[in-house]
Amino acid sequence: MKQMNLEKYKTLAERYTKALWTIAEEKSKVEKLGQELSSIMNVIDENSDIEEFFVNPVIKISDKKEILQKSFEGKIDADLYNFLNLLVDKNRMFLLPNIKNLFDEKIYKKQNILNVEVQTVIELDADMKNLLIHKLEKITGKNIRIINNINKSIIGGVVLSFDGKVIDGSVQTQLKRLQKQLI
Repeated sequence: MKQMNLEKYKTLAERYTKALWTIAEEKSKVEKLGQELSSIMNVIDENSDIEEFFVNPVIKISDKKEILQKSFEGKIDADLYNFLNLLVDKNRMFLLPNIKNLFDEKIYKKQNILNVEVQTVIELDADMKNLLIHKLEKITGKNIRIINNINKSIIGGVVLSFDGKVIDGSVQTQLKRLQKQLI
């Protein structure tokens, strides 16, 4: 499922996330529900037919619940299964990617984890990742999780994105600066 980037649904997704989070915390199963939610999203992402089925308003809720039951009942945590049923009942399954991402953000915050997007021309090797993690942990005081994205357009160097900040050390940007100075 594609995460919807519509502002009008943000508050709604936050409410559902808060409800699931509250249940997870009360029953001490935040990590378990987070892992199961990720697994469900992986299955849905791998099969676009599943996504289309659950978000299609023409398909009856009873049919959706039947598939949900056959697919997940007894295979995932009962509270998460009930939560999915609620989303189906309310025709809100389209919010699931947003809910999953918001839930993950809450887990990361609880575990003091900071996701850092690292753009490079080639995949970082283990030594470079570890060096970068160590440096960023010193700077931020948080546990760092690297998300390495390949971007050939930066030519070389690295672009870091975290906490709404961008540190651009790419060759592409350096060349643009040089070009502006020369003109």
